[in-house]
Amino acid sequence: MLTLFFFLLLLGSCSEPEIHDGPGTLTLHFDNVVGDANLKLNTTNTPYINSKSEAYKITTLRYYVSSIKIKNDDGSVYTDELRSDGSAGYYLVNESDADSHDIVLENVPKGNYSEVTFTVGIDANQLNQGAQTGALDPVHGLFWSWNSGYIFMQVEGESPASTEAGHVFQYHVGGYKDVAGSTSQANNVKTLTLGFNGDVAPVEHGHEPEVHIIYDVDKFFNGPGSTVTFTANANRHSPKSCVDIAGNISSAFTVDHVHAN
Repeated sequence: MLTLFFFLLLLGSCSEPEIHDGPGTLTLHFDNVVGDANLKLNTTNTPYINSKSEAYKITTLRYYVSSIKIKNDDGSVYTDELRSDGSAGYYLVNESDADSHDIVLENVPKGNYSEVTFTVGIDANQLNQGAQTGALDPVHGLFWSWNSGYIFMQVEGESPASTEAGHVFQYHVGGYKDVAGSTSQANNVKTLTLGFNGDVAPVEHGHEPEVHIIYDVDKFFNGPGSTVTFTANANRHSPKSCVDIAGNISSAFTVDHVHAN
């Protein structure tokens, strides 16, 4: 028995040490809200109030996130891979699909990350690549045309204040190029850089932090670009018609907190 005890003790002391120096995983979690409330789709009533005191509900919320970069505290930057066919690096966050709210970045070098940069929209270079797959597949119903590009922020709902049939509103924000004199084309693609409010996301092998990013519908309706009222122009379906509300996109996203895990 004594011999067996020393054998087991030796075996335990010779086991492989836990590795912490390798790359790890970082998750960006997108949480869609309306002010202080979690967003709920297709409610039976109109529980939300915009800055014009107009009641509303949301029926659809989808947006594209791409070109993700995260900054380490040593100044180095990890860049998420983009594939030209759209099969990697382009993400469609869909409020009705909980799995789509988490963007998982793998093989991130070990470090303490404190800033994220990402694009809301699909840029001109991607539109030159031909037929797309993955999140950019036209089957998602967000592709206008090769000339106009993608709807990259889709916000739809209903409000008693809307003068449209069925009291609906539809804001389809897209457009990737400015064309002089055009009445329809505009570049509404936005690139955002968000700090982690003094927090860090410590990435290493076996350690998977999560950055909690808020998208606030209230701020999309009321920001530096425009203050939306559903009584006028509640249906917008071209890049040019959405220039003002596209100016609200950058202020609608904020980092709330980091789960160090």
